[in-house]
Amino acid sequence: AMRAGASTSSRGELVIRMGAAMAGGVFLGAGLIHMLGDASDNLGRAFPDLDFPLAFAIATLGFVVVLLVERVVFRAASAATGPYAYILTMVLGLHSLLAGIALGIEGSAIVGLAIVIAILAHKGAAAFSLAVSFVKAGMARKRAWGLIATFSTVTPLGILIGSLLGSALPERPGEIVEGIFDALAAGSFLYIAAIDIIHEEFGEGEHSHIPAFAALLAGLCLMAVLAIFV
Repeated sequence: AMRAGASTSSRGELVIRMGAAMAGGVFLGAGLIHMLGDASDNLGRAFPDLDFPLAFAIATLGFVVVLLVERVVFRAASAATGPYAYILTMVLGLHSLLAGIALGIEGSAIVGLAIVIAILAHKGAAAFSLAVSFVKAGMARKRAWGLIATFSTVTPLGILIGSLLGSALPERPGEIVEGIFDALAAGSFLYIAAIDIIHEEFGEGEHSHIPAFAALLAGLCLMAVLAIFV
């Protein structure tokens, strides 16, 4: 019975690892194939004479900002017991806000669908990690539920902000703003994929990485097929 239980647990862990790896592929594909390309197109049309890879520079900024918040500010705060859960909420909320604004302002249905898939792939895991951090911090249940409720409204708020910006701005300023937020969100998507997911899932361990790699490729292929056929 113990052996059967261990086997079931092992299969469950494998499914979780493959799901996380596939989400990493979805984020990587959504950021590189869809959002960064769309940002480059929009900013290229808005600044046709600019001899500088503006979209890629802004995406790099998005990557670095999330890195700063999560690995510098978050790590410094994690040494203390109090701010840990609040900093994690801020990190995940920042990413969700950028993704929501990018989705709301997005003019391309294909890129919008890619963003939706990526958000859905990550939202449940993000909420779960928040809940775990609240339990570890010994946070009161009422306050924990309040923070989770606040976190759940960040993406819809971002979508609303993006939609209002998209409808209020003329064509050229609208292209610029859409390009900027697409690039920022692409950078944050690349960070989530490379640092938070792929680095963790393909770290040292006794288990084989082949299933996770196959799942990662499946997520990437999903985004590539979406770009080709949808």
